Order: sequence, then C-alpha cells, then structure tokens
Amino acid sequence: MIKARRKVIIFGAGELGGIVAELLARHPQFRGEIVLADINADLAQRRANSAQQGALQWDCDSLVTTRACDLRNVDQTAALLAELQPALVFNATTLATWWLRDLLPQAVKQRLHVVGAGSGVWSASHAALAFNLMQAVRASGIKAPVINSSYPDGVNPALAAAGLAPDLGIGNGDLLVPALRQVLARQFEVAPHRIGVVAVAHHFHAYNILMHGAAHGLGFPIRASLDGSDVSGQVDWTQTFAAVPDVARIPGAAAATWIVAASAIRTLMALLDPVGRLIHAPGPLGLVGGYPLQVGEAGIALALPPGVSREQAIEANWTAQRAEGIQAIEPGGTIVLTDVAAGTLKEVFGYDCARYPLADCLAIAKELTAALRSLGERHGVALQTH
Repeated sequence: MIKARRKVIIFGAGELGGIVAELLARHPQFRGEIVLADINADLAQRRANSAQQGALQWDCDSLVTTRACDLRNVDQTAALLAELQPALVFNATTLATWWLRDLLPQAVKQRLHVVGAGSGVWSASHAALAFNLMQAVRASGIKAPVINSSYPDGVNPALAAAGLAPDLGIGNGDLLVPALRQVLARQFEVAPHRIGVVAVAHHFHAYNILMHGAAHGLGFPIRASLDGSDVSGQVDWTQTFAAVPDVARIPGAAAATWIVAASAIRTLMALLDPVGRLIHAPGPLGLVGGYPLQVGEAGIALALPPGVSREQAIEANWTAQRAEGIQAIEPGGTIVLTDVAAGTLKEVFGYDCARYPLADCLAIAKELTAALRSLGERHGVALQTH
C-alpha cells in the first residue's frame, strides 16, 4: 500500500506561489505533496510541472499537483479544503502586487510612502481574498495551520478581529534580519552565519531600512549576537541601518520575490517539522506587525529579546502600523485608515475612502486597482494589474 503523503496547499500560482512551490519541492526535509491551487488552471499546471521537473532533476521525492480554485467562491474553496485535508495552507494571493508600485516614477512613489500612509493604503486589496480563504477554512472544519503572505502585518490582525486569524505570515520584518546579519558580519569581520539578530520589526521598519537606511526615527527592539553572545552594546544601529541599502542591496521589483519565498520556506518548514525553531514572522497570533517566535510541538509563542515586554513589542508595532497608514482595526475587522493615508488616496488617486470593512474589501480592491492603473497611464506606465 502506498503511504499517503502530507499535503501542503498553496493558493496562488503567481510569482510568489510558484517560487515557493519550486523551493519546497526541492527541500531536503520535505517529502510530501504540494497542491498548487489557482483560478488559472493552465498557469497552475505550468508552474507545477516546473516545480515537479526541477525536483526530479535533484532526485527529490516530492509530488506537485494542481487544483482549479476561485477564492471568490467560499463554498468551493471550503469543499476543496475538506476533501484534501492539508497539513498546511499557504495563501500566496493578493489583488495588489506590491512591486507594481515600484514601476511608477520616483516622485509618485515618494507620495505613496510618506509617514502615515504606505502599504496600509492597499490593505483592502491584500485582505479581500485572505478573508474569503479564512471563511472557507472555518467552514471546512480543517485544523491545519494557515500562513498568509498578503500584508500579514495589517491583514492578519484584521482577520483576527473577525474571528478568522491565520496562524502567522511571512516576509516583511523577517526580510530585514538576514540583511542586518550580512551588514554586521562585515562590521565584525566574521562569516554571516555567526551573527544572530532578534528584532521586533514591522513591515514599515523593514521597508524603510532596506530601501533608505533608516526608519524615520521609529525605534524598535533589536539585539545582535556573535556566536551566541550578545554584542548589541558594540553596535551603532544608526550606522548599521544606513549601510543596509548598499551592503545588502538586492534585485528590485519581482526579482526580490526569491528572498520573500526563502522566508516562506523557513516558516513553512518550522510548522511542518516543529522541532523547535526561532523564526521571525509578521502577524502571528492575531497581532499587528512582526515578532521573533519560537515554533515547536507546543505551537507558536513570542520569543522577545530580554527586557522587552509583550506590551512594548505590540506598541512598537502599532506605532509603525499607524506610520504605514492604518490607524485602527475595529471589532469585526474593519480597517480604519489614518488621515494621511485617506488624504493620499484622495489626492493622488482621486479615491475617497477611509474605512475598509472586510466584507467590502473585494469591491474596494477593484476600485483601488482601477485607480492605480489610471495613475500609471497618466505617467506613461502600463501596469499589469489584477
């Protein structure tokens, strides 16, 4: 009798979902089945075949299959989840591809990333399909952990307020950690793997340090170690952050997805093989922002740096969340924009909206997409939006 394989279902066969499938299929500790689910059956099959053939090139015993699925149909998605009984669910869908905005002229991009606006403006487009997926997860009755990659810093706590929290997210603050390890390794003149970094870091901190070398004065708890010994007192963090855009620079736009996918694989494997790992992830346990976490058989727990309380960590993340455009999350999950974010929407896009109820996010996402496409056209940029 053939032993049943553990299934990991990836919703979304686009840039991120496809790369995650490629990397997971070749991971030395993964020997399960990857189900790539997408509304575009041909895209899913091509991505799955690429991942399967790549795994075979490496003699990896992974299986990659596909299923057609439209996340706009909650009942269909719930039925698929109930049928497959996956060991893990990974959401790689969004209606606001993050790197498209990087294709706009620099002057326009700067207006979209002022303190008080930023990625929170697009949270409705990130939340729309994640909201449907989490409704389907609840209706299906499955108990598998769910990882949401779609702006988890802000979307996961909104979903949590509606009783639909994913377990955690990927990327964002986690992307800052290896960049800092690389910079600190150069400063201490050691190999990067000898450096450890533990940080309570929101997407706002990560984006601004990676892109600009500073977080607009918003501090956050962070510690550094060398061979396990704390060396935080020897680090000039202002100087270290300033070096990141040069020393740790990476390809831009879609090419940066490989780093995001690497973060996803680390998180997926921590949940699939819970031997006890320290990771960084955004949106865990329904919380705003990003945190260091201990993931083991007992589940997911905060692993904050010494001397940092849960309250301090949450406050640092909420301060950053407001700087990125989300003022509050109401009971039921409605996302409330800051005045700056709402003003940016109105002034730059001509779109007047300050509240994103979860049930309205799909309709709002369509309007945001149309506004973004129109903005691109006014500047001579044809954006391939959803």
